[in-house]
Amino acid sequence: MLQAASKRKTTVLGIIVSELFRTGLYKRTQGRVVRQATFGAIVAMAIFAAWRLEGTLGSWGFDTGVRLGVPILFVAAIGWFAYRLMNVPVVADFLIAVEAEMRKVTWPTKNELIRSCVVVLVTMFSLAICLTVYDFVWATFLRWLGVL
Repeated sequence: MLQAASKRKTTVLGIIVSELFRTGLYKRTQGRVVRQATFGAIVAMAIFAAWRLEGTLGSWGFDTGVRLGVPILFVAAIGWFAYRLMNVPVVADFLIAVEAEMRKVTWPTKNELIRSCVVVLVTMFSLAICLTVYDFVWATFLRWLGVL
């Protein structure tokens, strides 16, 4: 009985590692937009990290081959990992469900969006002015008392 439970119970890491070396795509036509956006976000973060890594390697005195080679390999490895991660059944099903839910959302019209933005901006500036006045009043009062 324990063996059956352990066979059913595979770790997430095991699933991801086994998925890294597959060639097929899981539910390739479903959730494409969300999968591509997620993949793009992961790769964008990897490119930013590689750019920072290149600068760090340069400041440590590595030659140009290492300064460029290591970040390129890093981006390639993360890109492959992200591409394969989008096909792990658990991740893919989640992203497919996200896209399905996003299609159900009622998005505001342009006029509603503008009105809402104006309300938020007016509220934020009003609070900023109110807090500035409170700060000035309290600072003046505390200076008059000799605390500041």
